[in-house]
Amino acid sequence: MKTLTINISKEFSKYPGGRYKKFFQFSGEEFREKFLDENFEKYGKIHIELDGALGYQWDFLDESFGVIARKYGKDQFNEKFNFISRNNHTIETIHHVVMIQKK
Repeated sequence: MKTLTINISKEFSKYPGGRYKKFFQFSGEEFREKFLDENFEKYGKIHIELDGALGYQWDFLDESFGVIARKYGKDQFNEKFNFISRNNHTIETIHHVVMIQKK
């Protein structure tokens, strides 16, 4: 199984923005399109390193990870992604974003 590790603060931005790229620089939409959409099918496991960023807005997390959970389903999302952070609150927020998805 091929794995991929993405460090958001080093490979994307230390200052993640809001939901849509037309309104925010370093948006959740931009992150999803650049890193998640193109790699979801290519890798068996994707590790996301969250530390180093100033913080994450709910809209960024929903647009990045919630959209993927809606597209592929919660079970496949949970099998695919592993979140790494010293801040459990951010990981819990992501899990909540995924849990409330309809699919």
